[in-house]
Order: sequence, then C-alpha cells, then structure tokens
Amino acid sequence: MAFLGEISNQTIVNSILTFIFSNGSIIHNETGVYFQSSTPIPIRVPNDCGFQTLKSRMHNTLQLTDKQYLDKIYYRRSFTDAGNQFRFQSMQLKNNDDVNTMLMCNDQFLCIGPIELLCTIGRTPDGILNLLQTTMTPTHDALLYYNGRWNMLRQHDFVGYSFTGKNPKKN
Repeated sequence: MAFLGEISNQTIVNSILTFIFSNGSIIHNETGVYFQSSTPIPIRVPNDCGFQTLKSRMHNTLQLTDKQYLDKIYYRRSFTDAGNQFRFQSMQLKNNDDVNTMLMCNDQFLCIGPIELLCTIGRTPDGILNLLQTTMTPTHDALLYYNGRWNMLRQHDFVGYSFTGKNPKKN
C-alpha cells in the first residue's frame, strides 16, 4: 500500500505509519487523551526524521497553500502508569528533541499502534483577507457607504411619521 505517492519499499521499511488529525481537538477521558477530527490522513514518517522534515512532509501531505501554515503539532504520547496500564498524554512537538522523543516512544510502545499527530492550521494575514473577501456578501451599510461618502437621503427628505414627544402623528 502506497501513501500519497510513496512507492519505494525502502521508504516503507525505514519509516513509521502515522496518522494526521488536521484541525481536530484533544479529548480527555479515563485513559488520558485522544485526538478527534473528521478523517485522519495517513503519512509515512522516516525513522531519522527531524522537526523541519516532519513539518514539510505534513505540509505537503495536507496540501496546504502558501497562505496556510502548520501552527501547532501535538503527539499522542503513550506511557504506563503505576498499575502498568497504558495511558496517553498530549505532547507538543516544537523541535528535533521532541521528534526524537516521539520516535523513541513509538519504538518502546510499538504494540500500541501508529503514531497519532494533531495539527492546527493557521492562515497568514493575506490568507485571512482572501478568505474574508471570498466569503463576505455585501451588507446594507456597505451599499450605503461608497467612495468615502454615505449615499443616504438627507434628513429633511425623510417621508413618514413625525414625533411630537407624546404619540406619533401622521403628517
């Protein structure tokens, strides 16, 4: 089985199956934490991976645009408690040492399953402006304000009811 164009047997042998939970959430339960998102995306992480390589592979796998970036990456880290029960905690990956810890934990608890990563995707300021421009619909105020001027009838041109202080009277 190939993952996103990876067909080399050498790549599969020297890598670890990982699932990316994009823009999901961290849920706490009796065993610690688990990640939740729409559909986890499979990726292969090389055994000798560094932080920048991991970010680059995730960026390419998620097909992020130049106006999007990986904001935060969390690893669902397994450990055993005092009663030798498996538990999970979230660990934010920030550098090569964190990625090495992730890879060592995976070697230690290989029976748990694949690596699970949760990432949040941010947008650049230009990306935010583009998103707002494509999703905004004209509002009433935007139609009334054009070229630095309010396009409204003047007050004395108003037709309707006048108010004398007691009850509205029709003119």
